[in-house]
Amino acid sequence: MDILFFAALAFYIFFRLSKHLGKIDEEEKREIEEKLMHIKSVNQQIVEKIKQKEVTVGASSTEAQNSEDKIISSLDETTNKNLLGILSGCNITVGFFLSGAKYAFELVIKSFANGDLASLKMLLADKIYQGFETAVNQRKAQENILTTNLISIEKSEIISAIMLENIASIAVKFTSKQINYISDKSGAVTSGRKDEISEVTDIWTFKKDVTSPNPNWLVSATGS
Repeated sequence: MDILFFAALAFYIFFRLSKHLGKIDEEEKREIEEKLMHIKSVNQQIVEKIKQKEVTVGASSTEAQNSEDKIISSLDETTNKNLLGILSGCNITVGFFLSGAKYAFELVIKSFANGDLASLKMLLADKIYQGFETAVNQRKAQENILTTNLISIEKSEIISAIMLENIASIAVKFTSKQINYISDKSGAVTSGRKDEISEVTDIWTFKKDVTSPNPNWLVSATGS
């Protein structure tokens, strides 16, 4: 079964890079090792989170199956067929996919607010990553601080599933409650409010090359 969204590739990366460690200086070696430790840490968090969700689902398999049947029955015929074909090919269930999607949603929001570009690089497709990177760098240059409190994900629902050649794309609509505000370096709030809870609707698209041995799904588009 694919470990949805962020398979633990640290060992592979280490294997490839270790061949070149003798050809680089100590500073470059230290930077590589730090990046590897970060990747391993993020991957471990993800794997543990998904394992926890699998245990919860396993404890109430009938309820989980009913929930999945409800999700599938709510889709139009074309989306239903595409979704089942994609998930069957990846050997995962609807519930497993949505659990991974929700955790990806949480992690991207947290990483963006914290300016954690290393984690965002692992989660996002190249094109969308560039936009996030630009926004993070602009915020840092202006010495602004973004605070995002994701209070809850009220609902997550699959709204489309498409297979174009070897690329699978699944769009998920998230409805969440969040507190978002921006403050300057002195701590003064310049945008938003610390005590204002907003209901936010996002539509994110996750994609995967089904012919690739890389099991990762990446966020390829975000919108509202």
